[in-house]
Amino acid sequence: MNSFHQKNEIFISAAPSENSAKCRIITKMRLTTHKIEEILIGILGIDGAPLIKELLGKSNISEFDLATKTKKDIKVIRKMLYMLYNSNVVGFTRKKDKQKGWYIYYWTLIPDNIRFSYFKTKREQLVQLKSKLEEEQKEIFFVCEDKCTRLNFDQSIGFDFRCPECGKLISQDNNETKIKELIQKIGELEQDLTEEHEIKKEKRKSAKQYKKAVKKKRKIKKKKVKAKKTVKKTKKKKR
Repeated sequence: MNSFHQKNEIFISAAPSENSAKCRIITKMRLTTHKIEEILIGILGIDGAPLIKELLGKSNISEFDLATKTKKDIKVIRKMLYMLYNSNVVGFTRKKDKQKGWYIYYWTLIPDNIRFSYFKTKREQLVQLKSKLEEEQKEIFFVCEDKCTRLNFDQSIGFDFRCPECGKLISQDNNETKIKELIQKIGELEQDLTEEHEIKKEKRKSAKQYKKAVKKKRKIKKKKVKAKKTVKKTKKKKR
């Protein structure tokens, strides 16, 4: 997989193919800078935005440099970095300071793992949306005219078909629009995850082809070496 593009976009690379449909999939399957920030802010919260901006598109950045550039205490920066590390979206190397004798850690975002985190979240969302859709299709919901709260049938009986917030009578809620929206969102998520699956297949296929090519080259090389040895032996015998 490629690292960060000049525009800080993560591209999902696959083996070169003449199939334009596959090329279109590769173009779609990228995480823009905005999307990467959104994923990482989901881990750190909005307070982590300055740190994320400093990490994007760079590698092996000293934690002290990060603290200086974000104008945050080193302990706060370390805590955030360890949160990212526990989510497996950053890696680090460490070097010993020859003068002071302690270790300094250098941090880098891991594009593959950010992408994995992104699609893991998508899969979780898909499960939640399908559960919500099933509930909307099976249950009957009731609301008051002010839409204070939304109750299912059993809850409505418990409140004598009156809103627990304002006390007004409640009536059946028309959830057709809600169901259509859920179906649309589910379709979009399933499309994204299908494309992700296709990319994985392409990558596995590419890896197999690469291994076969390497094995073939090794066999050819061995044959050439054997042939040279045979020629040398023949020449020696003739002498």
